Amino acid sequence: MKNTADKTVTKKRSPKEFVVTGESVVSGWGYGKAYFIGRAVQQQGASAVTISQEEVGTEIIRFNEIRDRAKKDYQKLIHDLSSDETTIDVSILNIYELILDDPAFIGQVVEAISVKLYDLETSIRAVSNDIIKQFESAGTPYFKERAGDMVEVCEKLVSYLHSDGSRTKTFAEPVVLVILRTFTPTDILAYDRSKISAVITVSGGKTSHAAILARSYNIPVISDLRNITDRIKPGYEILVDADRGKVYVQPSAQTVSKYKLQTHGEEAYKKLKAKWNRPVYTRDGVRIEVLANLSLPEDAREAVENGADGIGLVRTEYLLSNRKDMPTEAAHISYYKEILDQCRGKHCVIRLMDIGGDKIPQFFDMPQEFNPFMGWRAIRIFLERKEIFETQVAAILKAGKGHDYSIMIPMVTTLQEWLEAKVFIKRIAEKLSMPMPRCGVLFEVPLAILEMQMFMKEIDFASIGTNDLIQYLSAADRNNSKVNYLYNPVEPAFLRIIKNAIKIANDNGKPLSICGEMAGHPLHTILLVGLGLRRFSVMPRNVPLIKEIIANINSAEVAESVSHINVIESMDETLQWLKNLNTRLLGDVMKKMPFMG
Repeated sequence: MKNTADKTVTKKRSPKEFVVTGESVVSGWGYGKAYFIGRAVQQQGASAVTISQEEVGTEIIRFNEIRDRAKKDYQKLIHDLSSDETTIDVSILNIYELILDDPAFIGQVVEAISVKLYDLETSIRAVSNDIIKQFESAGTPYFKERAGDMVEVCEKLVSYLHSDGSRTKTFAEPVVLVILRTFTPTDILAYDRSKISAVITVSGGKTSHAAILARSYNIPVISDLRNITDRIKPGYEILVDADRGKVYVQPSAQTVSKYKLQTHGEEAYKKLKAKWNRPVYTRDGVRIEVLANLSLPEDAREAVENGADGIGLVRTEYLLSNRKDMPTEAAHISYYKEILDQCRGKHCVIRLMDIGGDKIPQFFDMPQEFNPFMGWRAIRIFLERKEIFETQVAAILKAGKGHDYSIMIPMVTTLQEWLEAKVFIKRIAEKLSMPMPRCGVLFEVPLAILEMQMFMKEIDFASIGTNDLIQYLSAADRNNSKVNYLYNPVEPAFLRIIKNAIKIANDNGKPLSICGEMAGHPLHTILLVGLGLRRFSVMPRNVPLIKEIIANINSAEVAESVSHINVIESMDETLQWLKNLNTRLLGDVMKKMPFMG
């Protein structure tokens, strides 16, 4: 089999620039020549190659040899990456060794060889294809990303049948990897990473192993691109803007100049990082905290380096990835302790696992639900499966000893739910002879935020998860292109709810943060400060950018300006008013900042 990557690079250029859009997986910009790799496992069914009965034994021996070779290569990668100057979570590679040793996988490949008389490559691809279809039929992003693990193993094994899969391939110039199947870790690890400027792929989710690796190496990724070969040819110049999910094919000189400005902005960004490794105040002296959202221990280190005043949200669902059963208390403790140690004394809010929706563990016995986002999720599971609740809370308490932390519970709908959860946490703390931690609610369910005043005497702090809250209020899935025009944080009715929630928290002296995407969007910073927000929680990279905006505004002035927002009736009018307000109060500040575009 000759890989697409071996084809002669064409010199032909398309007549003019055109843009292809996809789903942003890892943000950033990249520019290089298109380099094609891989082919979809699912396309191999029609090209089965058969063997004679006499060849069966030889094929099975070859299968065992390449399995051993693959395991050794993965073990070497884990060893090499453990000492790599770029810190990544090498444990994500362990899943591949488990697949290679899985008796079911081995048995099915051997059966395909010995019974169906398929050759080794056909057998591997046929079995992998069946497993992938089973994962994808589950219908959730979690299982679709696990299908990517199977693609990785399949392509790894097949690579040994055609070439020396252990060699690291190099490039003479920067490239954009164009992947015709699910994006896998080997697509990065098999090449000279210094020359990979970006990745565009048919499929691959934000929490997939490949995405985690790409994020660690600062390689931008855009997924969900269809009919790639119809639009892009090997050797085409590609400019990737993964901040906006755009792929510029054969970009114009003007577009390339914009990219170069973004690249040069890296120096400006470094200066902002150095500048804002300290608290930020508005021009009239009001302190605003800018916290960070994270999932991984390395995110905590990045947050601190970028000047985060603390951690506003730890998404603990990461613990569920690639496990065949619920993580033990020891696994929980290790994970939290590593994050808390990286926080260097800064306060850290740990959210309990938001199981359900699109975060369903492979091992978890979930009921069939027509709408899992509104079904058995988070606190609703915890209050029924208290053994899960107790394991996580006990681990947080033990890992948190000597650290400044608090616990946040997601998807709370009623005060009664919260009171029951709070009593249970207190019972665990007493059982361990440990102090009761500060506990708060993530307000993301409309019923809860509309009754927010009822919670005030019972909670220590609050946070607003705008992502789900907007989704539930508008009855619009933000990932559904047919209806996501309804998903807009500047919708007047939504802003009235946010304004009221901030006022209730401030009046009751309860700290409140916003940890959804709204808080991290620079266009909304003035608006939220004007509404009275004093704690933002954003992705680590955005911390110095949000701080720079805050330092250039007067809180009293923006509060006066924002006080007139109630008279605006339409979303379009609100958006235009907000853009004008930013221009009037910030002048050229936004234009001078890096990566604001």
